[in-house]
Amino acid sequence: MGSPAVSVERLANDETEQAVLELMEYLGHKKIDAFMDLEIGGANGLQALALSSTKNHGCPVVDADFMGMFCPRLNIFCDSKRGGSKLTMFNLGRAYPTYWQTTICIYEKNPLVPCALASGDGKTILMTKTTNDEIVDRALRAACAEMGSRVGKAAKPTSKHSIINYSVLNTVSLAWRIGRTIARAAATNTVSTVAEQMIDECGGPEAAKILFRGKIVSVERRLFKGHSYGEITIQQVQSGEQEDFSTSTPAVATGGVLKIPFKNENIYAKHVADDGTETYVATVPDLISVLDTQSGRALGVPEFRYGVMVTVLGITCSPRWTDTPKGLEIGGPGAFGYHDIPYKPLGKHVEPKSVVLEYAEKE
Repeated sequence: MGSPAVSVERLANDETEQAVLELMEYLGHKKIDAFMDLEIGGANGLQALALSSTKNHGCPVVDADFMGMFCPRLNIFCDSKRGGSKLTMFNLGRAYPTYWQTTICIYEKNPLVPCALASGDGKTILMTKTTNDEIVDRALRAACAEMGSRVGKAAKPTSKHSIINYSVLNTVSLAWRIGRTIARAAATNTVSTVAEQMIDECGGPEAAKILFRGKIVSVERRLFKGHSYGEITIQQVQSGEQEDFSTSTPAVATGGVLKIPFKNENIYAKHVADDGTETYVATVPDLISVLDTQSGRALGVPEFRYGVMVTVLGITCSPRWTDTPKGLEIGGPGAFGYHDIPYKPLGKHVEPKSVVLEYAEKE
């Protein structure tokens, strides 16, 4: 939990495992049946895999999370059991920045406490009771800021029923598939169409779209209460400055500029045409990912830089966020203070395919 900018600069410890052990002690739990990521985004999408392999636990990882939001990070693991072959996971898009913006909060009452924070240098905090979900994040965020703006967190244990009915399934599988897409594109010199290849992995052109292509011409950011706030402006460049996209899928918006504000991750994409006309081409809870055009890898908030050529990708969110009014209330533009921006679905969600089921040995 904390600011992505701080996480890039600060050395990591075993703070997440310390938080888990603190919560286990409080609850009187002697073992854990399985680990599951609260959000698949960024480093949080790897916590379950890391914790499950420690000597204290050694348990399975659930192929799901409570956001279904893919945060821009490239993670490569070396599997020593397979002679050092590389396993690539790639999460793209955006994770919600607060603890209460999770699908379990849509369907359950007070699902966030008890929970624990650990700083990694000997300080831990437990929150055991609450009157509403939002105050949990505000209280923990204040503690997180005082503890260095980056802590490990252990969320309230959940049940099989909640996972099956309230989580977004097979998100670890999708992160792996997108990572495989990038690795293959680099190996076969097809990076120029890697965005289209990602769209295929996400369910096809009805589920995901290329929103815009251009160059970052402005970056504004600031750190406040454990969050990285700001906005980037992307401008369509002259034909001589960009790669040849004549064989690529046309973008939803062309010409002018695209503005993307963020709070740790991207909130909406607004196209401003040359004549000043403004159009929202994507908003939360749909996913907005800014890809480095030259590599195909997504850029996180700390990696936004002036002059970088980018491709903006939009991915339709899980229906967990749109099936009920409460889902849009806590996950739509209004949750970030943009009450005048209506949510318009980008397309149709396609459930990711399970890697486990696809590659399991057939009898």
